[in-house]
Amino acid sequence: MTRSFRYGAVTKHAAVLARFGAEAGFFAREGITLTIENVYGGPEMSAAVERGEVDVGEVGTPPGLTAIGQGRRIRIVGSALDRGLAFFLIAHPEIRDWPDFRGKTVAALSKGSCGYWYLRDILAQHGVDPDRDVTFRHLGAEFDRQLDLIAAGEIVALLAGGTYVALGEQQGIVRNWGGPQTLADVPSIQWSIQIASEAFIAREPELLRDVLEIVRRTGHYVRDNPDEWRAFVARLFDVSDEIAARSIGYELPYLHFDGQIDGPGLERALDLQYRIGSTERRLSVDEVVDLRYQPAPTPAPALRAIA
Repeated sequence: MTRSFRYGAVTKHAAVLARFGAEAGFFAREGITLTIENVYGGPEMSAAVERGEVDVGEVGTPPGLTAIGQGRRIRIVGSALDRGLAFFLIAHPEIRDWPDFRGKTVAALSKGSCGYWYLRDILAQHGVDPDRDVTFRHLGAEFDRQLDLIAAGEIVALLAGGTYVALGEQQGIVRNWGGPQTLADVPSIQWSIQIASEAFIAREPELLRDVLEIVRRTGHYVRDNPDEWRAFVARLFDVSDEIAARSIGYELPYLHFDGQIDGPGLERALDLQYRIGSTERRLSVDEVVDLRYQPAPTPAPALRAIA
């Protein structure tokens, strides 16, 4: 019997492991028809998960925790591939120093997204008031056009993934200023998470477990087959193998392939969300994570792609 599953991605390039596993036939082999649903923005994804529009969504930890703190009946069930801060500040080449940001428009995926909060903090630590000195543009579905928007002068900067960094540098559109922790005193947190609604967890616990396990084993597969991973990234973003390789190189130090939550990083994220007022009180790990879905750190049987 075929089982259906809807997996949420916050952009058309996100949820890389789920996309790779679906293309390689890993889900179909287990009788699961997996579809990817793009829901742009962390707060938007959290709402879609609670409403049952997707079964699992990958979302940034800050908006996910904010949603739980606001009463959304969702729980963290795993870590996405980008467990660390795999984002980098890219800016138009004319932006040479922090005062140059004043009076300009910067961007984030959505208000309340990870990139939104971190860029605000970075700017503030360098004397740029994120409320008065810059204008934030929330890109939503335009997020995938970020380099075009920078080239056109509609925005000057945002926190971006490795592929946009590599492609923008090659085209001379942007300069890479570096990762958040090289630019400011910001915490290293659990960056991206998998979330599911309490209702779906109660209704389909085994299907959820099976999907998370396939995603985890897909992580093992791409880790052990870097050429296939690079080729997939090139196809996904429609870039050259060279750009795909540079993209992976930028992000690799921040990636984790086993689906395990970074416990200390999640605690720091809980501290952060309380400190900035996104949650009324300091939430506990037990309130936000369904620990039954945390995998044991043991190797799973190797997967083989279907030709």
